[in-house]
Amino acid sequence: MTKWIFGLAPTVVLLTATAIAAPVPVWVRSADQTEVRGRVTDVDPSGSQVVIEDQARLTIPPMAQVALADVRPGETVDVRYTENGDDKTVLSLRVVEHETQAP
Repeated sequence: MTKWIFGLAPTVVLLTATAIAAPVPVWVRSADQTEVRGRVTDVDPSGSQVVIEDQARLTIPPMAQVALADVRPGETVDVRYTENGDDKTVLSLRVVEHETQAP
């Protein structure tokens, strides 16, 4: 039994170290924020606005957490934004990684 426990210890250490080194991003959301997953249908050439599935035109302020180089029409994104009347302001936007399926 002791050998089994000592054999398991390196695996536990490896998993713990991996979890600490590469944490999964977690979004904390307040009541006035909305989260959406959808396809980008249009990106403003200036990078100040993006349209999600021909419905929501979202304004991207300079302080938003957005890597616009990865945002292109057709990409699936997770967006967190706030609404103030008709104005929707992006807080964060990230491209959803595509999983490759085996044939």
